[in-house]
Amino acid sequence: MNFRRTLGSASALCLLFLASIAVAPATGAAASTAAVATAGVVTTVGDSAAPPTPPVTKPKQAKSKAPASVSRVRLAAKRVRHGSRVKVRGIVERRSSRVGLFFRPSDSGRWYRLKKVKTDSSGRYATSVKARRNGQIRAVSSAGTTSAPRRIQVRSRISVKPVKKYTPVGSRVMLRGAVSPAGKRPVKVVVGGPDGRVIRTRTTAKGGFKVAWRPGSTGRYRVRVFAAGNGQAASDASRRIRITGLRQTHASYFGPGLFGGPLACGGTLSAGTRGVAHKTLPCGSKVTLRYRGRTVTTRVVDRGPFVAGREFDLTYATRNDLGFGDLGYVWTDR
Repeated sequence: MNFRRTLGSASALCLLFLASIAVAPATGAAASTAAVATAGVVTTVGDSAAPPTPPVTKPKQAKSKAPASVSRVRLAAKRVRHGSRVKVRGIVERRSSRVGLFFRPSDSGRWYRLKKVKTDSSGRYATSVKARRNGQIRAVSSAGTTSAPRRIQVRSRISVKPVKKYTPVGSRVMLRGAVSPAGKRPVKVVVGGPDGRVIRTRTTAKGGFKVAWRPGSTGRYRVRVFAAGNGQAASDASRRIRITGLRQTHASYFGPGLFGGPLACGGTLSAGTRGVAHKTLPCGSKVTLRYRGRTVTTRVVDRGPFVAGREFDLTYATRNDLGFGDLGYVWTDR
């Protein structure tokens, strides 16, 4: 009995030993697989697992405000008057410390340097240039890159010398002036008024012109000069010049002794009434009178004078404004 119990105990121990040998490899493989799975990658070759592969991250690229090998130029205005300044701004690559501005006239194939400009730390620049003729502007960086050209159109500039605003009928009025930029071109003088006309001429090589004109009748004239465009600049027109044609006439005045009396055009005559009396001009008609450098523009308020050889009667206030005497000659546009 004791022998059988001893043999049974030994058999049980052998079975336990064999079971532990069979379970141990499976338990180790499962542990290795679980460890690798925790790292995120599982690769099993036989009973062994591959080491975990770290995630790949791409390095972030810094953004540049000024793209490499780029040169840009911008103009604040594309159409300007001759001689005006135009704002120019742009951007070049950062490694450039300076930028050169070049200009090519529309009638030439050659680029001319205008100026050099310093850039800031980001490659930006801003400056201004004078507009003198039609053409293109481009920027060239110190690194050698060139911007696309920008077109600029220049409008001509007309200057006309002052003329007398009041001119006797038949007297010569000389219109002198110049057109910039210089060069020969057609010029037309348009005279609007009682006997309007168009006078044509040409400028000299230096851009100068002159035209003689005589007002044929009394009244107000509006004169304007037009210059045609050419390859250097576009056309332009001058400001309106106002000229009044005058004639001399005999006049007198009325006032003291008649204050308080009625006026033919309505109202009552007083010391402060401004106006003139005329036989035929409609009531309210505007009349310009000039006497010894003084000029007064007033209206017809009464009828008269009823004396041969006289055309106008001035009220007491109008007479004082002109510095006129009792009787004499005045210049008028009617």
